[in-house]
Amino acid sequence: MTIEPRSLLRLLAAILLITGCTLVRAQSTVLHITEAQRWSSSSKAWLQPASMDALDAGDQAMAAADADWRQVSLPDIEPRVFWPRGMPAAALPEVWWYRMHIPADALASQGTRLYVPRWQATGTLAVYVNGRRAWQSRGDRAWNNFNHPLWVDLGGLLPPGRDAWVYVRMASQPNVGGALSSIWVGPVADLLPRWRWRAFLQTGLPAYWRGAFMVLGVLALGLAAWLRINWRRHRELASAGGARPFALFFCMAVGQALGALLFLVNDEGLDMNFAWFSWITLVGMLSVPVCAFHFLGVVQHRPRPRLGRVLVVYWLVVVVATLPTWWTDHPGIVPLQRLAILPPVLAQIYAAVANAWARRNAANVLLAAWGPLSLLMAWHDMAMQNYRLDIEGIYLTPYVNLGLLTLFLILAFTRYTHALESAVRARSVLDERLAAQARELIQAHERVRNAEREQTLLNERQRLMSDMHDGVGSSLMSALRLVEMGKEPVNIAQVLKECIDDLKIAIDSLESADADLLALLGALRFRLGPRLTGAGIALRWRMSDLPPLPWLDAQSALHVLRILQEVLTNIVKHGAASEITVTTAVAQPPAGMVGEGVQVCVQDNGRPFTPSTEARLPGRRGLANVRNRVSTLGAHCAWQPLQEGTSFTLWLPLVRPGT
Repeated sequence: MTIEPRSLLRLLAAILLITGCTLVRAQSTVLHITEAQRWSSSSKAWLQPASMDALDAGDQAMAAADADWRQVSLPDIEPRVFWPRGMPAAALPEVWWYRMHIPADALASQGTRLYVPRWQATGTLAVYVNGRRAWQSRGDRAWNNFNHPLWVDLGGLLPPGRDAWVYVRMASQPNVGGALSSIWVGPVADLLPRWRWRAFLQTGLPAYWRGAFMVLGVLALGLAAWLRINWRRHRELASAGGARPFALFFCMAVGQALGALLFLVNDEGLDMNFAWFSWITLVGMLSVPVCAFHFLGVVQHRPRPRLGRVLVVYWLVVVVATLPTWWTDHPGIVPLQRLAILPPVLAQIYAAVANAWARRNAANVLLAAWGPLSLLMAWHDMAMQNYRLDIEGIYLTPYVNLGLLTLFLILAFTRYTHALESAVRARSVLDERLAAQARELIQAHERVRNAEREQTLLNERQRLMSDMHDGVGSSLMSALRLVEMGKEPVNIAQVLKECIDDLKIAIDSLESADADLLALLGALRFRLGPRLTGAGIALRWRMSDLPPLPWLDAQSALHVLRILQEVLTNIVKHGAASEITVTTAVAQPPAGMVGEGVQVCVQDNGRPFTPSTEARLPGRRGLANVRNRVSTLGAHCAWQPLQEGTSFTLWLPLVRPGT
């Protein structure tokens, strides 16, 4: 089912019409009193008894036939006298009475209430109904129930079917004046919404709001203390003012809470002297703009130290000058003391406007606009205090600091969100840079790997070329020259076999030995074993477990194979041996060497051999070649002639020096 917009509007209009008619019928049972009779009394008593029959002589005079009761309109005011000619004693009040006639048809059978939106006097108020006291203000004379709407239960005071007379007695400090708003009388059900809304707007909402800001202020104080304790680990917060803005916010929250007390005190009053209470509220109200000025300088990064110091000195002077020592007998001077708040407020407005002009954003502009608006609100309240405006209005000063603190929170939240956005952008840029650097590193690493691979291949190619040139190539060239020169014939087959052995050993060195010397020696046995057997030499192979040699790469393996090949070849050619024994073992380092190692021992039973009788074969360098390879490996070798044969020992380190 769909509802057309025109039908929806008609339904809403009908609901509003029915609601309006209901309200009109409800308000028809409520009496709104806008006129009364007023009489000035000569009584000098602040409080009166519970019955009008026991009034003092000054108040009883109103019952005289010649009593001057004047017809007045409500709200009615007694103007304030700022410059009186004579200063009467502050303990003697000025008293005046109001009386109002309520017809019987305006009184409900039960649940009748008397509702007064506002009364204002630096003194006391009493309400009498049919001669009996229905309500009496309590607490201090200066700070009383002036901002709380009056709500009086008339039950038991109204005889059924009879008219009623309401008397209101007001006693105030001399020359201070006073005021009484219009009065409402009616059933509780009809007056209760009106009373609740006014109580909420005048006292409830400011109290809740200030309580919330006080909680925020306490949290700010805790955060300030935490930053103060841990400032060494959070030095980056120094650029944002550190703990100072949080401490200033706490001071503003405390100041606005103290300043609001004069609007929140009810008819119970306070258990303290009114002068000290006035001074405390003044200090609180004065502290808010001073702290706000410094808070703006820190948060908006535009401090004004000279003006800030002047404000602090001014604050101290006013606090000391307004101590309740000389003016306690003249409560009427309290409103004039509130004018001391104007200079720091103007300084705060100047700072907000200047900062908004320098950096135009929504939060700064709102904060700058709130300053002139707060002055208008303060002027409104001052006009109400001096009865220049309708006293039934609502004081706006409690909302000034609430709006200011709210804007401060908006400003702080805006700065926080901007900081988060900056952090997100910075993180995004950083992530992009890191990703670009990662890609560059991957590319560089790939280039390095390719270069290393190419360099490794080049080194292996050069090593193989050099080895084949010095080994196989040299042997073949020597045999070729001998044949071409027609010299003494050589065993060409033997030379070719040696060349083939050299080639096979070079190929074996390319295979990965995985740091296993025994596997390398096994390959050597596989290559040279058949040739030794063919030469009539028995090969004894006695291997024992050896630890791995981490440095045994292809080039090192070729050096080891060439050394042992040279030794075995020399035995075959020059040793006239019939048996060769190859053994391995873990061995301590020989003289001049450091660290543990392994050794390979080659022993034959032929003619003894010593290095001093080195024999040179065609195309080979003999012992010099062996010693060069041993030196390259960082190893050690030695020949030891025996009674029968020679023992050759090759010692290899487990860890080669320089690796």
